[in-house]
Amino acid sequence: MKDVAEKRAELVCWKNFKISGGFWEERQRQNREVTLPTIYEFFKDTGRMDCMKGLYTPDPTGKDVLLDRANGKEEGIFLPGGEIISFQLSQLNGEELEITPGLVPRPHPYWDSDVAKWIEGASYGLFHEANPEVEAVIDRIIEDYEKLQQEDGYVNTYFTFVEPGKRFTNIHEKHELYCAGHMTEAAVAYYEATGKDRYLKLMCRYIDYIDRVIGPEEGKLHAYPGHQELELALIKLYKVTGEKRYLRLAEYFINERGKQPYYFDIECAREGRNPNRPSGKGFGRRDEIPKWPYAHFQAHLPVRQQKEAVGHAVRLMYQCCGMADVAAYTEDESLKKACDDLWNNITLEKMYVTGGIGAESYGERFSFSYQLPNEQAYNETCAAIGLAMWAARMLQLENHRKYADILERALYNGVISGVSRDGKKFFYANHLECMPAVYEDRVERQTRMFPVRQGDFPVSCCPPNLARFTESITGYAMTQKGTTLYLHLYMDMEGTIQVAGQEVGVVLHTAYPYDGKILLQITPQEEEVSLTLALRIPQWSHGYEVKCNGQILSCQMEQDGYVYLDRSWTSGDQIELELDMRPLLLEANPKVRMDCGKVAVQCGPFIYCLEEEDNGTELFDICLDADSKMEMSFDPQLLGGIPCILIQAKRRAKEKWQGALYREAGSSYESCTVKAIPYYLWSNRRIGEMAVWLCCR
Repeated sequence: MKDVAEKRAELVCWKNFKISGGFWEERQRQNREVTLPTIYEFFKDTGRMDCMKGLYTPDPTGKDVLLDRANGKEEGIFLPGGEIISFQLSQLNGEELEITPGLVPRPHPYWDSDVAKWIEGASYGLFHEANPEVEAVIDRIIEDYEKLQQEDGYVNTYFTFVEPGKRFTNIHEKHELYCAGHMTEAAVAYYEATGKDRYLKLMCRYIDYIDRVIGPEEGKLHAYPGHQELELALIKLYKVTGEKRYLRLAEYFINERGKQPYYFDIECAREGRNPNRPSGKGFGRRDEIPKWPYAHFQAHLPVRQQKEAVGHAVRLMYQCCGMADVAAYTEDESLKKACDDLWNNITLEKMYVTGGIGAESYGERFSFSYQLPNEQAYNETCAAIGLAMWAARMLQLENHRKYADILERALYNGVISGVSRDGKKFFYANHLECMPAVYEDRVERQTRMFPVRQGDFPVSCCPPNLARFTESITGYAMTQKGTTLYLHLYMDMEGTIQVAGQEVGVVLHTAYPYDGKILLQITPQEEEVSLTLALRIPQWSHGYEVKCNGQILSCQMEQDGYVYLDRSWTSGDQIELELDMRPLLLEANPKVRMDCGKVAVQCGPFIYCLEEEDNGTELFDICLDADSKMEMSFDPQLLGGIPCILIQAKRRAKEKWQGALYREAGSSYESCTVKAIPYYLWSNRRIGEMAVWLCCR
């Protein structure tokens, strides 16, 4: 594994660097003190944190069957005795979730993954800040899973207590391997954070069992995950254990996917199910799935033939992470090419300006090219997280600004918009426009689509996913290849790397993302070290300046969006990078019909938006000019103190419209000043209108 690592860039481990201040210090502190505890309490109340204990007893009347079995929906949880906790109804009425004492929720097929994501996020936090109480909770959960694990290594709550004897009979729909993936990631994180290996050993036994049951050999199931995730988790397990079987299993899953005859058809025939009518929510009949059968699962074609992003967005992002990982560790150029094909299709035709992906709420999927509706955008938080994860992995294969720019775009907009300013509520869908009456008037009220963050969701993948991502953010900031250190994300942090056998200290001081000044200090363990620094120059920056020990560097080498500084460094050497962070107006490709004649405001990595709270109603009638004056202004009273942009704009005069629905064109306009705030902070005050894209003349 060491020899392979020397041939390519490697993400610098999250453990190597600690956030030391600024924007991310505040977010991580809130994540540990508020968000992770909030998620834990919800998971505890709904039974997730104890589901592996085996307390659930099936209701003999059969009324505890989940709604997705009963009528194709999934809006509540049935408890023994037939009582329903309707999350939707309680949220619509502004009520708090109540659990009836003495009733034990029926485990759901993906609850193990929810618990695992929480453990992973909490584990990262434990490494940076000791918390004996949290560590004891995790140890108790691990102990419960140890008791749950079967003699052959199998461990899954749902198929142990709800459908015993049905393991690996519905890989197609039931999230069995998906849960194994998240549990594996959690086990690796807990081991790396604490040095305790009980969870790691438990998951190695489970993965060993999966490897004995699934694979290319005769007598094994020639299967692959219905919901991709295990692929990338296996690479993490391989990296920490050095066991090549885990790498080979990940490679098998990637290579087997989409081959004909379709494994999901074989499985359905074996189990007596109709493959044209899957039972799970959001799958749809095969004749309802656009373009190809099994496109929802990205199993319609072998991965190297998949040129267009289709189907469930989160699934595809996890698949692409696995593809990039396997490409890196096996030096498979055909997989790298397949990743590039999908990357170009998504980022050039199917991605929102916020880095959001997956426009359609039905099936949580990609739509056709340039179909990017704003008000009805789905943009699941998990999908943006998946895009950021994939972008970081692509930087291991090729150091190019196009990957890091998308990583940053998703991170500062489509990802962190998923949690409220107080850390207690969450978006599942992330819209780019809001007219509250649209949601109030809908007959079908889906809380995932509400323009107000919710305290909980029946399908609760996004909150813990966001929490674990926040805690591990330093693991996405840098890659290293030999004696070259690539800096992709700028944040206040400090840590060490190994260069030519010696430890080198690296410290970044910055007010980024609100300020473009970055101070970088290099401190080698010995007298000096030969090291190349590659500093990303974001595409949004109008210019930059680099100084070394106070002297302006005018002859640095620039390639693929990075400035390369190659020199021998001594203790105390200091680099100053200053990025031009003036606000700018963006326009969309003319094929994005929703945004024609409109512009979006960007400053640094942030996309900005207008809210009714600052600018009144009818934001859709505000009009900018291509040269509208934009002025940065810090508002210390707004949402804890944030930078705003004051923009010269115009609105149509309204008095001539009294008594008219239509009239001859020729409206007059009145000058006004509007205030824009970072998009990720919208919907933290009263519910109201919001707009990212604004008319431009």
